[in-house]
Amino acid sequence: MKPVLAALGLGIVLVGCNNSQTSDSQSATADSTVVDTAAVAAPKKDSLSVYLPDIKASLPEAQTVEVKDDPVFFKAKSYRAISLQTVLDQFLPAYKSLNLKETQIVFECEDGYNPSMSLEKILNKKAYLAISDVDAPKGQDWVNPKKGDHEMKIAPFYIVYTDVPAKDVTFKWPYNLVKISLSAASKELAVLFPKDDDTQVKGFELFKVNCLTCHSLNKVGGKMGPELNYPKSVTEYWQVDQIKQFVKAPTSFRNECKMPAVTHLTDKELDEIVNYLKYMAKHKV
Repeated sequence: MKPVLAALGLGIVLVGCNNSQTSDSQSATADSTVVDTAAVAAPKKDSLSVYLPDIKASLPEAQTVEVKDDPVFFKAKSYRAISLQTVLDQFLPAYKSLNLKETQIVFECEDGYNPSMSLEKILNKKAYLAISDVDAPKGQDWVNPKKGDHEMKIAPFYIVYTDVPAKDVTFKWPYNLVKISLSAASKELAVLFPKDDDTQVKGFELFKVNCLTCHSLNKVGGKMGPELNYPKSVTEYWQVDQIKQFVKAPTSFRNECKMPAVTHLTDKELDEIVNYLKYMAKHKV
């Protein structure tokens, strides 16, 4: 699933993740009529990333897995899928020599959604790389659900779990997935962590979980939505008091706005995020 400061008029979306709120935001961009696998270039060969379309024919045999509450389809679903750990063992074996606590697994989707998670966290759950939908019509791999007038493109791959509740926004469910990479968590923290102001740590943590999957900050993060700090912070060209209002009710600002209303964050949490963005406006890289 995916976001929430998403298209703030001049182009911002602020909050997101991989649950029902997240899938709404991703679906707003992942229109199958405009997104193509070619949008994400195949990377150079290295030991810490894998371009999934390149290895599709070499993947081990899939099994049928059942998801009790899929946050993208909002119902129980069954998929043909392969254990994510099996995929890593075969195609990114270098992960075994890394410190799992200090390593992030990064998922790159065609639509620009770019969530990351602790590698240790995801390996402690029953995560799978889904390659097809059991409910798909004969001759097809996937069912593409619709959100309003937009068709969500699930292909070519989708990360699902059999033991994670849909409401847990700390777990990401990226669909339209084409690339998996591993990176040091410290790389992200070095640019975004508020080193000289402990009062901004809460805002940083909330931003990282809810916004960074779709938006970059100082060029670190997702590409579904616009960069929020460089060259100008969103707090420098939007009235701060209206940022929260937009996040809560995007359609009250923009006709046919594709960004969903944010309901899972409190006013206090939104204040923490906005204050963190104001802080980062003075710490551009």
